[in-house]
Amino acid sequence: MKNFKKVWAGLGILALTGLAAAAAAETPCFPGSEFTEHREKLAAEANDGVILIDAASSPYEFYYLTGVRSHTAKLIIIPDRIAKKTPKPEVWKTTIYLPPKSPRAGVWDDPELSAGDDTLALTGIQNNVPLEEFLNDLTMKISLITETVYLPFQTFMRDPDARPADMNFVEEVRKALPQVKIKNLLPILERVRWAKTPAEVGVMRRACAITAEAFEEAARSTHAGLYEYEIDALISYIFRRQGSEKADFLIIGSGPNSCVLHHMKNDRQMKDGEVLLIDIGTVYCSMSTDMTRTIPVSGEFTREQKKIYEIVLKAQKAAIAIIKPGVTIAEVHRTARKVIDDAGYGKYFIHGTSHTLNGGEPFDIMNIGTLRAKHMADQYVAFTVPLEPGCMITVEPGIYIPEKNLGIRIEDSVLVTTDGCEILTGAAPKEIGQIENLMKEKPVYLKK
Repeated sequence: MKNFKKVWAGLGILALTGLAAAAAAETPCFPGSEFTEHREKLAAEANDGVILIDAASSPYEFYYLTGVRSHTAKLIIIPDRIAKKTPKPEVWKTTIYLPPKSPRAGVWDDPELSAGDDTLALTGIQNNVPLEEFLNDLTMKISLITETVYLPFQTFMRDPDARPADMNFVEEVRKALPQVKIKNLLPILERVRWAKTPAEVGVMRRACAITAEAFEEAARSTHAGLYEYEIDALISYIFRRQGSEKADFLIIGSGPNSCVLHHMKNDRQMKDGEVLLIDIGTVYCSMSTDMTRTIPVSGEFTREQKKIYEIVLKAQKAAIAIIKPGVTIAEVHRTARKVIDDAGYGKYFIHGTSHTLNGGEPFDIMNIGTLRAKHMADQYVAFTVPLEPGCMITVEPGIYIPEKNLGIRIEDSVLVTTDGCEILTGAAPKEIGQIENLMKEKPVYLKK
């Protein structure tokens, strides 16, 4: 607890140098034209039906298409060839349905976009309609112009006794439009989101720079006696300090916890001779990062830790080296696995090498639709969708030896380019010498 108080005391005394001095200027999020481009791409793919999105059940998809965060709003997108059947095709092809202004907004609660507000600049949508008119428009207008509607919904259920929110919306639409055919929008949305736009790439570069900066400060501050939650708090602070919306996830695992893939308690006190696995992601302009580094609590790796670390690093470098358009995640995984298998540690590599990245979630929608099935590792090997320029994936091999309380994972977020790839989190040191030198530096954000 003494160390915890020191960290929080230090947070009030900032050393304003380096990135810390930049102190998160105004967040460079997307213009309305970006969301218009997303909608037009989607409508061109799903051009045989009307697209319906519910913010409550599909918040990430709703933001991707509108730039709006809401618990109640709804969206209708009408492809051009169907919109021609309406009185005002250009106006009515996209309609956002918003709640009325709340008397609590701006007093008890933060203001939210409401019916009657100007939505054009933020979303690129001209037609703003009160939420109460949504069901009436479905039954009186949409039913007259289409025989098919598209809604995003998962095809699996975590809890068979509880119907998820997206299926509740499906039932709501089914009751309003009993005569239409309902199709799942997610497979189409997967294709549209597969390659990122230049604006999304720019945002992701900034998000990854923030993630790397947070890791570096965590490494400078780590020593025996600290609790995992102190590093958790420091990283969360730097994320917000640099303009991120929040920490998406924080896995801070020391000693035996370094072998727990999704250790989230972050409650253990670190000891000399152990490693600390730091797997972190931040949400910046609704895009999520994912990066892992493993460091020695004492500041120097032991001989055995160095041996395992070098194997994992070699596997990661080999996997990254083959990334280019046309390569598959399955090939990336096999490349990393071969290095670890050849070193004799195959049984200690217990997960896939890569997953895709996208907005608001560390795992892209394609990862959910394609990979989350009976055996995750098997699905990674079977993941044969060719990469293309603009795709973002992680590369994260690891070796976990529970009997030695030794888990080492190295992960980077990677952008596929026209002729290879770019390591978006490359600013975070990962060579053994670089890490040990970093841990000798004085903290930038805290005064001891």
